[in-house]
Amino acid sequence: MHIDFADKSVSQSISPKVPKYQIDTLDCSLEELAVLERVAQNPSIKQQELVSATGKSIATVKRIITSLQDKNYIRRENGK
Repeated sequence: MHIDFADKSVSQSISPKVPKYQIDTLDCSLEELAVLERVAQNPSIKQQELVSATGKSIATVKRIITSLQDKNYIRRENGK
């Protein structure tokens, strides 16, 4: 999966070879990507809802959430 990031710090006039957008890859497993997509669709989703949506165990969902937090893809707000 690729994600586009706008690089606003680079001027197009510096070099014609500087891309307007930079394409990077996510360092995610398919399980992490499934959880990340559901969190993106519903940022206030609960862990139990992720269990139901993904078919994974609560322990697996917690492990995936911790991994995504460690990679700074998601963060918990107000302990939720």
